[in-house]
Amino acid sequence: MKLIKPSFEIWNQPAGLEGVYKQIERVGRVCYKSEDKITEDSAKPFVDRMIKSGHGAMLEHGTVYLLIPYEKAIDAIGDDWVHEQYAYNPYSVVAVYDNNYYITTNFRVLVENNWLDDLKYICEPTKYHEKRVTVRFICDRGVSHEFVRHRVFSFAQESTRYCNYSKDKFGNEITFIKPCFLDDSKLALYGPYHTVIRDKSPESIFIASLNNAEKDYIDLIDLGWKPQEARAVLPNALKTELVVTGFASDWNHFFDLRAKGTTGAPHPQAKELAEPLMKEFIARKYINN
Repeated sequence: MKLIKPSFEIWNQPAGLEGVYKQIERVGRVCYKSEDKITEDSAKPFVDRMIKSGHGAMLEHGTVYLLIPYEKAIDAIGDDWVHEQYAYNPYSVVAVYDNNYYITTNFRVLVENNWLDDLKYICEPTKYHEKRVTVRFICDRGVSHEFVRHRVFSFAQESTRYCNYSKDKFGNEITFIKPCFLDDSKLALYGPYHTVIRDKSPESIFIASLNNAEKDYIDLIDLGWKPQEARAVLPNALKTELVVTGFASDWNHFFDLRAKGTTGAPHPQAKELAEPLMKEFIARKYINN
């Protein structure tokens, strides 16, 4: 059994169309924890498989920035096709400056609408583009349930259906998240967290519960249960990886609820992640104060 603190990391997308593919693969491989399969040329085949299988959710994490001059936006009969396509698309944001269209969208939009020809207008983000940001959270399952309620985002999450935590790949043990409201000095008494101290403290009950959950999970796997069956005994404290991608304006709303508490006090473990992430967004000028 392993007990770790939660964390976050902002994942910047590499440049160009290849960067779109690489971002999609990096995010998609979180689900089955298959990052070891990433190679220098594995991204495009991975994306192609996602398209062929109809697994469009992963394609959403590839952010596409387009710059289309106004004169290119008028078709043969005089209609503004750019405005018709993207301004009314709920997953795209369009800004107009100096007779140019600055479009922020995602790769799924292009694939499912057969707009891949528009990739000839791909560019790096400018100050006129609405920025999309991808964040990888390491948190517990309870916090992840709160975060995925922000339905405007795109999500990818470590799968307990397919990840077998009894295997060497996971160190033959289960990783849990340390709640911020438990006493670090008391938790330190447990060493590698397999020591049982029967003092009826919250820390003692918490550690004993996690030890039991890990033992039961591994026993069920040994008895022939699949991970998707054995996961039933795992608690909310289970470590998960959750990747979230969204527009900067949507992240603002996320911070309102999970850091500032504009609608009520955030859960302490949600705020533990959201507050420092908000400060990082401000420092990077993704959002204003």
